[in-house]
Amino acid sequence: MITALVTGSFMVLAPSLAVAQGVTSDMDPASDVTRYLLDSGLLILGGLAGLLLIAGFALRDIGLSRTLNAPAVCLRTIGALALTVFAFWLSGYQLLFGIETNGVLGEFGIWHPRDEDPAALGYSSGAFWFFHMILAAFGTMIVSSAVSERVRLWPFLFFAFIWSILIYPIAASWAWGGGYFASEWSFHDIGGAGVIHVSAGAAALAAVMVVGPRNGRYAQGQGRPAVSTALPLSAFGVMLAIVGMMLVIAGLSGSFASVEAAISLGKMLSNAMLAMAGGSLAAMVLTQTVYKRTGLVSAMTGAIAGIVSISAEPFGPALWQAAMIGAVGGVIITVTPPFFDRYRIDDAGLSIPTHLLCGLWGVVIAFWVNEDVWLIGQALGVVAIAAFSFSMSLLIWVAVKYTIGVRSAPLDEPGLGGPTNG
Repeated sequence: MITALVTGSFMVLAPSLAVAQGVTSDMDPASDVTRYLLDSGLLILGGLAGLLLIAGFALRDIGLSRTLNAPAVCLRTIGALALTVFAFWLSGYQLLFGIETNGVLGEFGIWHPRDEDPAALGYSSGAFWFFHMILAAFGTMIVSSAVSERVRLWPFLFFAFIWSILIYPIAASWAWGGGYFASEWSFHDIGGAGVIHVSAGAAALAAVMVVGPRNGRYAQGQGRPAVSTALPLSAFGVMLAIVGMMLVIAGLSGSFASVEAAISLGKMLSNAMLAMAGGSLAAMVLTQTVYKRTGLVSAMTGAIAGIVSISAEPFGPALWQAAMIGAVGGVIITVTPPFFDRYRIDDAGLSIPTHLLCGLWGVVIAFWVNEDVWLIGQALGVVAIAAFSFSMSLLIWVAVKYTIGVRSAPLDEPGLGGPTNG
């Protein structure tokens, strides 16, 4: 309720703030204490919204799976979040933000709060750690969605720990920590299209390749239509995820302590809503055209894909550009799942097209809406992140598969899923 009210307030205030933009010179700037409180509060709100985002994805996965698999989804979500807390504390944070400028690997070490000089830092160090820890946990949720209904708990939790302590922090440090691609190639990713979505989507691809498809998913060599138990629950989860994603991007913007920052956040929320709407409508129109009925799963996933597509540069686009970028994300999420089915890549949560492919699209297209973004730098940075995350994740999953195993025990009912669900 609180996050929804904050989001609504941003949307309502955006036009009036835009009018006030021309008279900002007559307004007194915020004091140091006010800036500290507002910026720390934005990080805390973004972290809480990240928890809402994780909960929304869990609800979506529960609704897309059969009832007997719902407890497993909840257990993976809570277990992965708990392990991420320790992993990010023990070394993940230091690997991400302890990297030297132009470096490729940060330092290993335990995180400690550093609030001796609040004025120099500008925000609470604990709030900053909390916010970025939640982003690492969200990446594990993306992988969990992809391998739903057939992965064992402890192998997945082992991967979640390695992801949070090693894989995600190293990939993120190249962009957000001031590492090689940020400093040398000016890699630009404000809202995590590459850092979060591409890296987690690439890890999801590695996971489903090793774990394999659900039982009965490709019976007689054909992808079978999806059967799920509670699509309305999934729709509710997607709405929570939309709110969470927009507030997470707001947290990544870094500040809410000036009129200019408030205007930018209002524009970002407007762009995100238009991208979300464009993605969802594009998916609805395409499923109606191809399958002769509008697919609920495609419409829900198209909404998320639209926000993912805009997240690399959510402040730069004009409103019509945001809608177009999101619409392409909706097309991606609709036309690519049959291609993966052809190669028996069973992605239960459509994580690969939604996060990997739409994240790639969002990172690359950022040059169109921001003249300071370099296309070559974007391409090199996002390919490096995807390749690193995929190769490291593949190594972990293969090692686990041939030691303790990754598959859960077969269930009585076949596990079914696909893009035309609904």
